[in-house]
Amino acid sequence: MKLFKIITLLTGFLLLALSDSYGQQVPQYSQYIFNPVFINPAYAGYKQQLYLQSYYRKQWTGVTGSPETFAVAGDTYLEESQLGIGGQFLTDKLGAQRTVAAYGNLAYHLRLSDTKFLSFGVGAGVVNSQLDGSMLNPDMGDDPSIPLSKERITYPDLKLGLFLYDDNYYIGVAADQMLSSVIDFDRGDVMVLPDPHLYVTGGYHLDLNYNFSLVPSIMYMDDFKAPARMDLNAALILNDMIWLGAGYRFGIDMPGRDIQPGLKKSTGLLGMVQVQLRESLRLGYAYDHTLSGFSVNTFTTHDISIAFLFPPKRVRLVSPRFF
Repeated sequence: MKLFKIITLLTGFLLLALSDSYGQQVPQYSQYIFNPVFINPAYAGYKQQLYLQSYYRKQWTGVTGSPETFAVAGDTYLEESQLGIGGQFLTDKLGAQRTVAAYGNLAYHLRLSDTKFLSFGVGAGVVNSQLDGSMLNPDMGDDPSIPLSKERITYPDLKLGLFLYDDNYYIGVAADQMLSSVIDFDRGDVMVLPDPHLYVTGGYHLDLNYNFSLVPSIMYMDDFKAPARMDLNAALILNDMIWLGAGYRFGIDMPGRDIQPGLKKSTGLLGMVQVQLRESLRLGYAYDHTLSGFSVNTFTTHDISIAFLFPPKRVRLVSPRFF
């Protein structure tokens, strides 16, 4: 009961902080189950070893100026203090806008039982956003709202997260861009301004037999203005070496939001594969294909992830970390 109250109170705090948000501009992650730290700072230290990972995503291939994201992250665990520490760096490009960000992550892992933990995480960083006006083609030749050259803005950012996990499951709640409501941005700019986003994630590892296991997972993402996004995925694991997964993504029409009809009906299919090349090295790939809401023939996405888990000096875990 105490655990339920803690999660309810902290989730409520995140929702209240997000109640005045506008616009969805954060990077997308189809391989969220392989790379939770890019969404939730409370994941830092989960592997209890030094863990390095990178991620590259090219969204809507064939479309000029389509989103492109590259991110790297690293984290480790300090056993005596039960702290996970780490950092991450990312670049995100969308048309004439480019964003570069760096974060430091800190997570405290509270032991609830022999195998169950609740992690409280915070990520603090700096974001630099740049708009290149020379890449824009305004309807008016002398449009005063379009900068003639590059326009920049730098601001602090804060992420918060909870991560409840056991040997075979996890539940995560996180929010980013938490300082946007207290920073005075110049709203006259045409740059995409930061707004908070909420993430709810979960996954479960189910043994089917000696050689096969199944991992269903979900991710809910919302900015409280655009349609909420839901990813429903499932992956089959063969001999703990190969993950073969598929998913369905759809927009959720939330009440009270003025949204274009095409966005409300946006759906897509995802295909994923992860290969454990060595005990400490894995490679992941995901393919997204739009089914409705946009140009079905054009809007496809590819993303790749690579991760390396450094061998521990001494064995800490009896059970493997599946997520």
